[in-house]
Amino acid sequence: MRQRVFLALLILLAVGLLVLPVILASQTHADYCFNEWERCRERALASDAGWFKTTLMLTVCDIALLKCLYMVV
Repeated sequence: MRQRVFLALLILLAVGLLVLPVILASQTHADYCFNEWERCRERALASDAGWFKTTLMLTVCDIALLKCLYMVV
């Protein structure tokens, strides 16, 4: 019984160590996505375009964020 528990814990530890780099990489990619989204919004709001064009640019920023985050999954 002890050997099975030990083996199960060892397997869980091994799987956790294998999955950890993937999780850390996806968090880094998500940070990249949000940084790009913030830059895009800043550029759109700083532009001298009218309200309609600015709204379209902000929508494109949001769509690009979703597309970038979808690539993480």
